[in-house]
Amino acid sequence: MRAHRPMTTIAAVVVLAALALLATTSYTVRSGDTLGTIAARNNTSLSALAAANGISNPNRIYVGQRLTLPSGAGAPSPPTGTGAYTVRSGDTLGTIAGRHGTSVAQLVALNRLANPNLIRTGQLLQVPAASVPAASTGAGTKTPAGGASTHVVRSGDTIGGIAGRYGISQAQLVAANGLTDGRVYLGQQLRLTPTSGSATPTPTGTYTVRAGDTLSSIAQRFGNTVAALQSANGITNPNSVVIGRSLNIPGGGTGGGGAITCPIPGAISVMNDWGFPRSGGRFHEGNDLFAPLGRPAVATVAGTVVQSVGRLAGNQVKLLGDDGVSYYYMHLASFGSSGHVTAGTVVGYVGNTGNAAGGATHLHFETHPGDGAAVNPFPLISAAC
Repeated sequence: MRAHRPMTTIAAVVVLAALALLATTSYTVRSGDTLGTIAARNNTSLSALAAANGISNPNRIYVGQRLTLPSGAGAPSPPTGTGAYTVRSGDTLGTIAGRHGTSVAQLVALNRLANPNLIRTGQLLQVPAASVPAASTGAGTKTPAGGASTHVVRSGDTIGGIAGRYGISQAQLVAANGLTDGRVYLGQQLRLTPTSGSATPTPTGTYTVRAGDTLSSIAQRFGNTVAALQSANGITNPNSVVIGRSLNIPGGGTGGGGAITCPIPGAISVMNDWGFPRSGGRFHEGNDLFAPLGRPAVATVAGTVVQSVGRLAGNQVKLLGDDGVSYYYMHLASFGSSGHVTAGTVVGYVGNTGNAAGGATHLHFETHPGDGAAVNPFPLISAAC
């Protein structure tokens, strides 16, 4: 004869089973999610989240997938010391986080956001004050997860999301690519670590605040930190800068990147198209400066000019700067002075030779600290031109 369990025993088993289910925290993948942003949002690491779900490829998750969150995951504690930021058209939580040197998870926690993919223009967000960290280089540089060295931007990517995916800081990603506006572009190739021995050059001197500037955007433009700018200028409130004010920009850049002379004097249009895709699987390694045909292009610093002609670059000048940086001028209509020159000497004239033939006249400009790999010259150009 089978023994019957008392009803109290059965009820206890049901309750324990229910508690066990509640103890297993889960998350359902939504459109735009990456494993990095999910990990950051839930105060855990990408590797721990991947291990908890048996994921071998952290770049492959799908909408609707149910993920188990590792033990101890949850909303991070809000930081102390905050300021305010008003959401602008085109902003995402990732771009705001990148602009202020914080994480999406911190912004979500600080503002108690139920949906990190839903913010509105004009919304007031709390942001950590003076939180932009110094750019990581050398020993402070983190190795990206999986040993990756570059990332090609896909639909829905943000600076915060890309950094989280590879387990690196947003400051490292910004510094490695000279990003100044908190934005990335579809198809753009980004470096995940600064090239060996050559971070983006940092200009020194002064900068006049323009409409739309924030202390964070100025710090990113010069590869600096909000805290350093505050200290150098006696600023107590990092969220308040006055248009027209002249700010002292502390030094500390690498690769000999002091202030330079604008490569093309006069009114020009500059495109920060660093990393944009090009034919043949190439990616753009400089910036394009658009100006009328024949406009003089000048030496940015004192150095030695070497002239050459190539199929892609057309008429090209390589300026071996006395500051240790090599500067490239491509698609020139014709050459100027050669040999050793001083800053401001005409080294060529704007054109569209090489593979730019038939297109808008412009100067393709590159910087190579230590005559090594190219880095984004936009922070230098935006300060000089």
